[in-house]
Amino acid sequence: MNRIQKISSYLLVVFNISIAMIPLYLIVQWIFISLKTTDVSNVINFFGMLEKTIQTPEGYVNLSNISWTPLLQLLGFSADIIGLLPLLISLFILKEIFKNYQIGEVFSVRNAIHYRRLGALFLLDALLIKSLSQTLMILAVTMTNPPGSRYLSISFGTPNLSSLFYGVLVIVISWVMLEASKLHDEHKFTI
Repeated sequence: MNRIQKISSYLLVVFNISIAMIPLYLIVQWIFISLKTTDVSNVINFFGMLEKTIQTPEGYVNLSNISWTPLLQLLGFSADIIGLLPLLISLFILKEIFKNYQIGEVFSVRNAIHYRRLGALFLLDALLIKSLSQTLMILAVTMTNPPGSRYLSISFGTPNLSSLFYGVLVIVISWVMLEASKLHDEHKFTI
């Protein structure tokens, strides 16, 4: 049990850092999105940080090659934030789960509820959020195209199916955790 509590402490630090760094990374990326990657040295463009490509109906597009207006830049940033919301919310849920692990509550009703929320979040991501984020991003990228070449595309593909699978899997795990918590409570109160 000590090992679970110790690792939980480390993971809580990782989750807190991730919650701060992921939005910051996205903000920096969108502030410098209009910089051409050929104009930036490799030191500044750390591991392709400023490069981002998305798939449109016409093929892959490097976002640094788009002429961004402030409104389109805001639309693209909003699309990325919407796409990252499930990840950020799941980090908060995982923080709650690992706080419980840190105090020794492994098989509890609260953890089962948190796992169910995590599974529902995966399902929501698969069925709605991924498609909405991708649709908004494609719209932002193709708005600079001439009339007749702009796209509003809604898609459902393999990434959606994997999130759907993970959502169902985590919900099943929450059911198992709920049953385990009931058995744990029965065992705890048995004399």
